[in-house]
Parts: sequence; C-alpha cells; structure tokens
Amino acid sequence: MTSPAVTSRGTGRDTHPLLTVLLAQLIYAAGLLAGMLLVQALGAMLAGTRPSPPLIAVFAVLQSVVGHAPIFLLLWAWMRFYERRPFAASLGLTWDRLAWRQHAAGFGLGVAFIAGWLASQAAIGNLRVDDTLVVSGMAPAAPAYLLPAFYLGRIVMISIEEILYRGWILRSATTRWGATAGIAISSGAFALFHFAGPLMLIFPLHRFTWVLAANLVLWSVLAALLTLMGGSLWAAMAFHATPLWLATHVFVVAVPGQRPPQLAMVLLSQPRASPLLGEPATAGPFTGLPTTLLLVLLCGAAFAAYRRRGRRVTPVAG
Repeated sequence: MTSPAVTSRGTGRDTHPLLTVLLAQLIYAAGLLAGMLLVQALGAMLAGTRPSPPLIAVFAVLQSVVGHAPIFLLLWAWMRFYERRPFAASLGLTWDRLAWRQHAAGFGLGVAFIAGWLASQAAIGNLRVDDTLVVSGMAPAAPAYLLPAFYLGRIVMISIEEILYRGWILRSATTRWGATAGIAISSGAFALFHFAGPLMLIFPLHRFTWVLAANLVLWSVLAALLTLMGGSLWAAMAFHATPLWLATHVFVVAVPGQRPPQLAMVLLSQPRASPLLGEPATAGPFTGLPTTLLLVLLCGAAFAAYRRRGRRVTPVAG
C-alpha cells in the first residue's frame, strides 16, 4: 500500500521512524512537565480572582494552550534544526479551503462514535441516566459558552498527540516503508504511549487491559486512515477530540467514589461496569468489547473508503 506521494522525501532530512517513536515519548513528557510549571504560574497570577463561568471558559483555553505550548516548541525545534522542514506543512497542518470541511467530517464521525457507544452500552444494560443538565453553582445558560471553550481546549490538547503520532510518526514510517508499516507503527506507538513511557511512569493515567489496548490500536488505525485519505490532520484531530469532549462534558459517566462533575448535560452511570463491557475510567468510551466491535466496523468502512479514493496519503515535507 504505497503511493507516489509518500516516496518523495523532499528537501529536508528524515528522522528514522523508530527514533520518532522514542522522541515522541520524550518530547511529550518533557514538554508536559514544563507546561505544568507554566500552568502553575498562570494559576498564581489569577490567585484571588473570583471564579465565574466566563473566567472558567477563558482559563480552560489558556490552561490548555500554556500547558501544551512547550511540547509544540520542542517538536518545532527538532523540525526546524534537525529535519529542516516547515512545521505546519510537514505535519499535515496546512490550512486551506478543505480544512474546515475535513474538521467538520471528523467532528461528525466523533459524534457518530459516541452515539454508537451510547447505543451499544444501553443495549447490553450497562447505561443508566441519573440526571440531566448538571451545572453546579452556575447559571443554566453557562454551557452555551463553556462547552465551546472546553472543545477548543480539548482540540489544543489532542492536536499535539495527532501531530506526533499521525503527523510525524505516520509520515516518517510511511515515507520509508509504505502505508501499511506507517499505520502499524504509528498505531502501536500510540497505544504504547498510553501505558508505558516516561510520562506514564510519572502519571499512570490508564490501567492496562487487553481490550483497552486493542481499542486504542483500532482507534489509531482509524485516525491514520483518515489522515491518509485527507492528506492532513484536520479530520483525525476533530475525530479524536470530539468523543473525549462529549464524554467529559455532555454524556458524562459518573465514577463511583468521586464527586459528580460540575458540568454534564446528561449524567450517566454504568451498573454492569467491567473492563469487558465498559467502565467509567480515564479512557471512558474506549473501554469494553462493544467499543471494539464499533471500532472494527468503523475501521472497515474507513479502509474501504481509503481504497476507493486512490490511497491518498499525508503530505510529505518539502
């Protein structure tokens, strides 16, 4: 599965695909630690400020931008001084007339994924509606500006993962070994990123299960196919961010033993929660075998579309 578009190396210098896997882990961990210090400084600057929904919305975006800026800066430095390639064009972030359309398509696919997840969980009796319009201490109109702000913050947060794993690792491996290897390496590295590496040693966010690992690989395969088809990251970025945004602020599953969320359009619970059926966790809708089946179907449809569209691939840096 190769294409002339990925065999041209351009004028820059390539980073070996296996080195990109290691560097992605190190860049993310080092950048995020630096970002945490910056966020603490930002919080200190705002100390004593009376919290209000508009301020919360602004701070949510600023926190995401400031907290992830060092990661972008480290990767930009590698691209600028080692690969000698333009950052945006090299990594699938070219802004053109198709960008909005691709982002909208990814958003729609993310909504469809959450709808499928909700339907599958309800079908097996693992979903219950406990409350609606939970806006603790805020006016009922607050979600009208909080939800867009939270989506923007989520896009910033997710974009660096997409840039590292689909924009950089996928491009590097596809250029050297073809699209099949590119998808396999970037997807395996993406799943590994969530369980192992310097960041997870410091902040273990996910409990390893084979089902969750398989779902993360399938999720990454789907995002890689979207990237290869569209020649950019815009669809994959929206597809990655949208389900997490919806699961965090719209269709929120309460975690037993934790405080209810301050903002939830629909508050849910999972009475039959388990790693096999699905459970409330950091990974949220990515847990459980029903999600596995849903992702297999989506990957199959995406692969058929990829074959039908002539195997377009992500732009290679010039």
